[in-house]
Amino acid sequence: MVSRPLIAVFGSSTAKEKDPAYRLAFELGRELAIAGADVMTGGYSGTMEACSRGAHEAGGHVVGVTVELFERRGGANRWVRERVHTPNLYERLHYLVEHAAGFVALPGSIGTLTEVFLTWTLLSVDGRARAPLVLLGEHWRGFLDTLHHPDMVLPHLFEYVEVGESPRDAARRALGGERNASASPAPARAAAGPDRP
Repeated sequence: MVSRPLIAVFGSSTAKEKDPAYRLAFELGRELAIAGADVMTGGYSGTMEACSRGAHEAGGHVVGVTVELFERRGGANRWVRERVHTPNLYERLHYLVEHAAGFVALPGSIGTLTEVFLTWTLLSVDGRARAPLVLLGEHWRGFLDTLHHPDMVLPHLFEYVEVGESPRDAARRALGGERNASASPAPARAAAGPDRP
């Protein structure tokens, strides 16, 4: 059986089902699954839930990387089929970054920015195998423009990040370098998700 590439998706935990960000994440998950990828998120609510739902409903496998610190907010969303539970945020970030063949960042706050900057840094210093890092949405262009300053991010570092125009475009870009990305094999899995068949 041929394994499917695993794409890590970063995003907010606060988006509601009526919000545009939720719909954007749902469509991204759907497009990734249709394109032949599985999805890995932080496993909780908001755009993580939406992306998980979109991927699951389109036939994709969903991995949720949860963390002890956030368990008081509630368990993994119900579309997670494989749960990897970590003891702290450092381990969670490490797992997300090490075991993905590509990355997509949705709208989010400082947690999402932490994930983006860590991934970007590791890609730029060969801290992990080369892989696509895609920022989904026009708002990211203004963010990147702000970083284009001689005292901030050096010009050559922008080659490690790109902007996706739509969920379909982001999925295509995230899978574009999959064949050349040799992400580390995942270790033995932790607890299964709440709805695992």
